[in-house]
Amino acid sequence: EQAGVAAADVAAIGAHGQTVRHRPGAFDGTGYTVQILDGALLAELTHIDVVCDLRARDVAAGGQGAPLVPAFHAACLADRETDVAVLNIGGIANLTLLPAGGGPVGGFDCGPGNLLLDLWCRRHLGRPYDADGAWAAGGAIDHAMLQRWLAEPYFARLPPKSTGRDLFDASWLDAGLAGTTRRPQDVMATLAELTVRGAIEALARRFLQRRPGNLPAVTGARGVRLLGALYPA
Repeated sequence: EQAGVAAADVAAIGAHGQTVRHRPGAFDGTGYTVQILDGALLAELTHIDVVCDLRARDVAAGGQGAPLVPAFHAACLADRETDVAVLNIGGIANLTLLPAGGGPVGGFDCGPGNLLLDLWCRRHLGRPYDADGAWAAGGAIDHAMLQRWLAEPYFARLPPKSTGRDLFDASWLDAGLAGTTRRPQDVMATLAELTVRGAIEALARRFLQRRPGNLPAVTGARGVRLLGALYPA
């Protein structure tokens, strides 16, 4: 209704739900993924067909079930002559790799996105997020702390891989901050740099000497600090 689109003009709603547990490859080697969503109720309320439970089949077949967005990126951003990489910064940051000429599409989670930034902002400012990255922009990056965080084994793992709050949560952050005396604002700046470095290093490992011609970055309006680090003046 807000978009001014009639239900009859919508072919289907794709809804993946809210992930509460994501453990592909765990236990029996297959693992599982769990999302909260009542697709039937959504269909009844909207009178539109709903496509849901998008991750489970891929996990059952030995995949990661995430990220979902590479198929969209391939349809909208692939180029016949140039390699394209797309960085999507949500709670977790993920990369889509689109080889020139329509080669196999790759996609994987490269590390935390806004998840830890928002957690730290709520803890110290009582706000849901750092609007325009203003608080982070006033802090100083602690490079020693950054290197400790980048030593997390997940960053060095080769794709396919996916992650989430099961790894990058408050306990992970607190363990990495044990004994620190840095100002909360400096920690915020360092967390923003962690998102950027995780993405850039993952991109370098995947493309090796092949530099993509384009690196579109998809993030919220609150991501000014992150975009400034990705595209320095």
